[in-house]
Amino acid sequence: MRALILSIYVILAVAIQATWLKALNVTPDLVLILVVSLGLLRGSDQGLFFGLMAGFFMDLLSGGIIGVHALSKMVLGFSAGFMEKTIFKDNLLIPSITVFGATLIFESFNIIMYIAFNAHYNFIGTFVSSILPMAFYNAILTPFIYQLVLKMERWIVKRASDR
Repeated sequence: MRALILSIYVILAVAIQATWLKALNVTPDLVLILVVSLGLLRGSDQGLFFGLMAGFFMDLLSGGIIGVHALSKMVLGFSAGFMEKTIFKDNLLIPSITVFGATLIFESFNIIMYIAFNAHYNFIGTFVSSILPMAFYNAILTPFIYQLVLKMERWIVKRASDR
């Protein structure tokens, strides 16, 4: 059940990113927020797997180099999962701060990966004009998405305990 709901979340996140949020100068990364949220709530193993699957789905749809998003989202979910046992799940500040930092690190990693494959990017210019604003947008949207994932997790646990 969890896999089905998370798959729907990823499909909706990618669709919203590609349509409604394209009007913004910098598009927030809703999938990144989902991966961090799940990693924080479910741990490094599930964060790694979900990040890999969500990133691979994004790679297939982007038409770019296959594996860049999969690798970065996989590492992101795995890294966020290390905090699972140490955070208070209802605190919305920790996920926002984590997503802000993760956006800076992993979007920078993506740019470096593209540069490694001979893409022509000005790293500093891209960081200031795209990555930093994206980190702020992601941090602002995180409480809403994190709450959605948290409610899903609680609903699944409650449903399992009712059986």
